[in-house]
Amino acid sequence: MRNKKKIILFAVSAILLQLLFFSSSEAKVYIDITSPSWIEIPISISGTGNEEVKTVEDVVRNDLYLTGVFADVAPEAGGAEMAVEISLEGTESLKAGAVVRDLISGSVVMDKKYSATKNSIRALGHSIANDVFKIITDRDGCFRTKFTYIVDSGGEKELHIMDWDGYNSSIIESKGLPLVHNWSDDGNYIFYSSERNRKWRILRIDIKGGVREQVFTSDGINLIGDIYGNLVAFSSSKEGSPEIYTMQTDGSGLTKITSSAGIDISPVFSPNGSKIAFVSDRSGSPQIYTMDADGSNIRRLTFEGSYNQSPAWSLDGKWIAFVSRIDGKNQIVVIKSDGTGARQLTFEGNNENPTFSPNGLFIAFDSDRGKGRGIYVMRVNGEGQKRITSDKVRALIPKWSPYLY
Repeated sequence: MRNKKKIILFAVSAILLQLLFFSSSEAKVYIDITSPSWIEIPISISGTGNEEVKTVEDVVRNDLYLTGVFADVAPEAGGAEMAVEISLEGTESLKAGAVVRDLISGSVVMDKKYSATKNSIRALGHSIANDVFKIITDRDGCFRTKFTYIVDSGGEKELHIMDWDGYNSSIIESKGLPLVHNWSDDGNYIFYSSERNRKWRILRIDIKGGVREQVFTSDGINLIGDIYGNLVAFSSSKEGSPEIYTMQTDGSGLTKITSSAGIDISPVFSPNGSKIAFVSDRSGSPQIYTMDADGSNIRRLTFEGSYNQSPAWSLDGKWIAFVSRIDGKNQIVVIKSDGTGARQLTFEGNNENPTFSPNGLFIAFDSDRGKGRGIYVMRVNGEGQKRITSDKVRALIPKWSPYLY
């Protein structure tokens, strides 16, 4: 998580978490997911109470199993090492409980109570999954995060927002072809580029209040890149060839930081804001480059392949995911930020627009495999690839939010 990213309260479907869990006096990490040799923990998940508990149970199960940390064991089958027991009572005002048992030692490692409303039932499940994941791995879950993404309906493009598992989608913007977009560090704003009457603008929208503000406009094409704190990086062709600029989030302090005979686009900040990865064809074909945030110390990162684009930094800044054209198809590849250790993660169909989860454990992307283009989530090693959007919707360009609780 970037230094300036912070946990925020998200107004939609608020959950009032009560009665902090108790655990043993010394916290135990049951699985070190940073280790290359960890083994899945067999876990059972069960629920009791009113009819809504099945939804909560399903949300928790989907969240936890997608991580690859847990192996699914039916409660009645036996063989589980950990058990999650969920209880839910009430009608409109709900009271829930989640108990996590270590079946090997016989101890209770989490016992937590929650309050929720009926219309926030899925958010309740995500909150429980976050707590279970944290108590077992000592790592933050990302199950209350969201995506912004584009829905393309036969030429009409809309900017949408949805939960991390593909549920609760709603429209943010439906006019002006909002193709590129990104989150502010605090999760309060979405920045996006919009074209109307042949004029490209960069706007931001307050996702709580819905207020839209124009941040920047000029001649040429202006495409939002990334936001770090109060600094925005974007590309603009206002002087001819697309170059990379920075400005403050209110549009002030415009600074041009690249100048080349080629095209410089798609700037993204490193997690600590000190560097920017970007795409340039200054060498003759699109490649990934890095530079300091002020535009100095430009360095070419990729040398394999003739078409590389869409960089995204990992949580720890050690890896950059990008899109590389391999055997005529676009695939997701990761490379160390020093330019070594490139590794291909996708192999089926065309796969584009990678974005890391705020806990660094997942990559989301879009793909045209199967029935039309959709958004997928996978673990950072490429395993567990799963589509999260309906095959009835053409969905693309996901951007993962900061933490939203």
